Amino acid sequence: MPRGRPGDPYTDETIAVRQRRPDVPAGRLPRRGGLARFWRRARLALIIALALALLGAGLLYWQVASLAGALTVADVRNNPPIASPLIGANVLIIGVDERPGHPEEGVRGDTLILARLDAAGRWASLLSIPRDTQVELPSVGVTKINVAYGQGYARAEELYGPGVSPQQGGMALAASTVEEFLQLRRRGMSVDFVATVNFAGFAGLIDALGGVTIDVPRYILDEAYPTEDFGVMRVEFQPGPQRMDGATALIYARTRHADSDFGRAERQQQVVRAMLQEFRAKGWLGQALTVPAALRAIGGEEGARPVVTTMPIDRLDVLLGLMGLAGAVDPAALGQFRLGPEQLAFENGSNLVWDDGAVQALLDQWQRPPSEAAENALVQVLNGTEVTGLARDVSLELEAAGFRVMVPGNAPPALYERTRIYDRTGNPATVRRLARTLGAEILGDGLPEGVLTDADIVVILGDDALER
Repeated sequence: MPRGRPGDPYTDETIAVRQRRPDVPAGRLPRRGGLARFWRRARLALIIALALALLGAGLLYWQVASLAGALTVADVRNNPPIASPLIGANVLIIGVDERPGHPEEGVRGDTLILARLDAAGRWASLLSIPRDTQVELPSVGVTKINVAYGQGYARAEELYGPGVSPQQGGMALAASTVEEFLQLRRRGMSVDFVATVNFAGFAGLIDALGGVTIDVPRYILDEAYPTEDFGVMRVEFQPGPQRMDGATALIYARTRHADSDFGRAERQQQVVRAMLQEFRAKGWLGQALTVPAALRAIGGEEGARPVVTTMPIDRLDVLLGLMGLAGAVDPAALGQFRLGPEQLAFENGSNLVWDDGAVQALLDQWQRPPSEAAENALVQVLNGTEVTGLARDVSLELEAAGFRVMVPGNAPPALYERTRIYDRTGNPATVRRLARTLGAEILGDGLPEGVLTDADIVVILGDDALER
């Protein structure tokens, strides 16, 4: 039947007509399937993001795995410990003084730090052992503890068998010596892993972070800082916060002629804490971008590797534990301990002989998670402003907040713009709450010159305390 034309009578043909909903304005019909399209796009974006995250994780693991072969060596001790940072591990960090091209100089363990890592508990503690600590080594006799690495390095195959590299021998003997000196086995503990870091590795890691900010507590002048060409040079650091690149931070951490090995140990831990602070401040994206540069820094190009370790860094639990600690541990919660005058029994020439009971009491603190109750720290407030009675008022406030407080006093004359907290004996939990209470900055044991006290923690009030 022919189609009707306009004006024709009804032809009985059905014509579909799309009607407008009465609640929708003319010309604006609803968009069907909009919600479905939104969820399809959301799912696609999620899949792409997940794929990129997996790709990034895969690339990171590939970089770590490719470096592990060069950086990781087997532990050649008899029955080496099995441990994981995820559930608690002790790592002996040895700062190695080695001069490529000058084998006649040998190598020395310039720095010894025993780190307790607990990724599950999100805490870590450092214990610095002075290199002049007196120990007894087989076939050597009474000597300094830093000789252990050099002896193991030079006698690697003699001590541990054919095919053992000098680095493996040095790390093994240093680990055994530290274990015996600290009597770790009596605690059911051991040196689980060892890592050596030479000067280039230390500076390279800091440069990979983009530098660190160090608040120098007092003026430092060293007229005889050793140089790479076996000479000396003059170095100085003014007090106050300053930005340091890797080379400068290395000098700051190594200098000791201005004070002692005790002061140097405090500076080394201060730099470690600054590195952790720098890494955390970058946020997760910045951290992800920093890791490849850090890996390149510890990988090196040629010659002596900047970092060598017995820790299997490509093992998944180890990698996750290290990354978790680096991103989660609050620098203020980093336990910082060192063998110092408080534990010293006497000096045998230039050797340091320690009181065993005092050393074990310090280890009791080092191996426990930070806790105010366990620390039981004594706080003293010193007034660094011109406002009379300010230290007394702040001391009363701290006492009311539950801190153990000594009689307040006055700080040595100087310009104190900011309130500072000095942790003399390693009290991270107390110091962290104290910093929150006062809005103060945390430093280490480097008290300003002229401050004499028996307190565990010293607070010097600065001009900013007047604005509280």
